[in-house]
Amino acid sequence: MPGFRKHGRTLVKCAVRLTHRDIGDVVTETRDISETGVFVTCRDLVHFISIGDEFDATLYSDTDHVSETQLKVVRLTTEGVGLAFA
Repeated sequence: MPGFRKHGRTLVKCAVRLTHRDIGDVVTETRDISETGVFVTCRDLVHFISIGDEFDATLYSDTDHVSETQLKVVRLTTEGVGLAFA
């Protein structure tokens, strides 16, 4: 079935700081989130990374809750980057 996703997406905008060993920190925001990962909007970032790259990430919610995790690049588009929880 085309377009079928194993895990549904929830549209969520929250700030996220991504830290990459070679390019340093990038601050952007999420577009959506699922059980397995997030999509972040950052058109410029796709020019500097590759599928498989890893980031340390800090996600900031509206309720001042901060989550730290590791993410792996699984998808690159003209709109941003799909990242899976590592």
